[in-house]
Amino acid sequence: MGFYSEDILSEIRSSADIVDVISQYVSLQKRGDNYVGLCPFHSEKTPSFHVSAEKQLFYCFGCGAGGNVFTFLMKKENINFPEAVRLLADRLNINLPPNEYERGTSREFRQRREQLRLNKMASEYYHNVLLNTRDGKRGLEYLKKRGITLETIERFRLGYAPPLWDGLIKHFQSMGVDANTLAKLGLAVAKKNASGFYDRFRDRIIFPIEDAAKNVVGFGGRIIGPGEPKYLNSPETPVFSKGENLYAISMIKKDPALDVIIVEGYMDCISLQQSGFTQTVATLGTALTPMQAKLLKNYTGGVILAYDTDSAGQAATMRGMEILAREGLNVRVLRLAEEKDPDEFIRKKGREAFERQLSEALYYIDYKLYLAKNDTDITAPEGKIKYIKKAVEVLCEIENKVEREVYLQKISSELNIPAQALKDEIIKKRFPDNGFKYKKSPTRDNNKEFSKISPITGAYKAERLIIKLFVENEAVREKIAENLTPSYFLNERTRKIAGALFEMLRSQKPIEPDEIFNHLDQDASSELSGIIMTNSEFREDGMIDSLVKKIKENYLKHAIKQVREQIQKAEAVGEREETIILLNTYQKLKSQMDELKANLNAEKGGV
Repeated sequence: MGFYSEDILSEIRSSADIVDVISQYVSLQKRGDNYVGLCPFHSEKTPSFHVSAEKQLFYCFGCGAGGNVFTFLMKKENINFPEAVRLLADRLNINLPPNEYERGTSREFRQRREQLRLNKMASEYYHNVLLNTRDGKRGLEYLKKRGITLETIERFRLGYAPPLWDGLIKHFQSMGVDANTLAKLGLAVAKKNASGFYDRFRDRIIFPIEDAAKNVVGFGGRIIGPGEPKYLNSPETPVFSKGENLYAISMIKKDPALDVIIVEGYMDCISLQQSGFTQTVATLGTALTPMQAKLLKNYTGGVILAYDTDSAGQAATMRGMEILAREGLNVRVLRLAEEKDPDEFIRKKGREAFERQLSEALYYIDYKLYLAKNDTDITAPEGKIKYIKKAVEVLCEIENKVEREVYLQKISSELNIPAQALKDEIIKKRFPDNGFKYKKSPTRDNNKEFSKISPITGAYKAERLIIKLFVENEAVREKIAENLTPSYFLNERTRKIAGALFEMLRSQKPIEPDEIFNHLDQDASSELSGIIMTNSEFREDGMIDSLVKKIKENYLKHAIKQVREQIQKAEAVGEREETIILLNTYQKLKSQMDELKANLNAEKGGV
């Protein structure tokens, strides 16, 4: 933290709310005094990740990750402390001197920051062209015909790329940015058989693509007149990957109770959001990916796929719902009537009709059974047998015993056949050798592998508790510092924390949790989070003395053992002077231990 003044760090910390920052990455729910969610640093199904708004820190009781807002960004974004400070300042619109505060940041970090700045400038250029130029009228007329309001244009920062070969290039050149730099961001394209560049987007409606942190990372462009391709996206760049982002992800709420609607196109997404379905996102010209499913899991517990009704859309639905279900999301599928996509449906039939469609969306298993029965006459014996074979394959995929039984009874009633007959078919298909049994899932106890982060021994527990008291109880700090030094703490992480705390007390710095973290590395930060977030009872009646003596006793035992080993080695090689020095040290340590034990015995005897 040497690059930053206390005033700067204090301003950033006081402006940043850790709950708001972490909510950009994790879906958090209020539980008591804290917020809880699935840990972003290890795979889990039961939330063990806690965030304290009062203490401005986080801690995962599953994997042990913890710290303050800077620590979180360092770990999540894989950046160092100066970069975390700069990143948070950018997000909070806190201006830092450009040169002084670039020290300590990597070249890659500075490049990414500059690329995001240029993308934002490009977005502003396209938006200005759409609203304030003669060329932009063409784009405005197109959007008006599609039913898009001016308010929606502003909300999504829609733009227009004029029908020029170098409109954007010249705009940036006037500000000292060359075309080669724009080409690295996919905004310009190098000419094949001649020197120079041309604009990638021309005569297109522009859709800026933001990541979860509201950075403009790429662009989509929809052609207005005839031509191909109809939609053109930014290529893969250092700041943009189509498979890791979703259009409008920065505009939806994080709430497990609110389903997110997934559509295929920009206009579908904008049209639905404009009609009040604000939990809508769109894929970016590619099939849904596992990375996008993981991203969605940070926002919701359930999704509704609303893809186009053509064959390509239906194939994408099948692939998408498998990926989403594997991620543990509750998946439903929207079945539109004659209209080919959600945008067309809502423009023709309106909001209420679309709401009815949403209420009738089929759950993942129901939809697969619907497809299995589609175009099959189940009243005929051959049709019934064909459907049963497909239905059994679907039922075999259901891990939950109760859920599988519900669908089994439903099909049994529908086809008027005994449920046991279906169950027998499932047994043969699913477990041909050992019958209808469950295989133990390796993810059932998702935190088991982290259950032994660090065994808490009696002395280690005393070190943790004395630190907690030091941080939370100002009245005992001087007494602790008078009786202990950091060297008494044998655990490496608690020793680092004690060193920082004692130094802060000596230099009369304010001892607040979010301030302490700025003096610690990530391991020590996680340790401190766990200490502070763990509830412990504090008793005034001699608790400090007891903890101090426990820590000292453990230190002396360890030190005596080490000196004994050193004496043996010195005697073995004939180091007489070294042996004498070590024997003196040993006697001093023994005397300290004897004195400590005498005091303990006196206390026990009531003396």
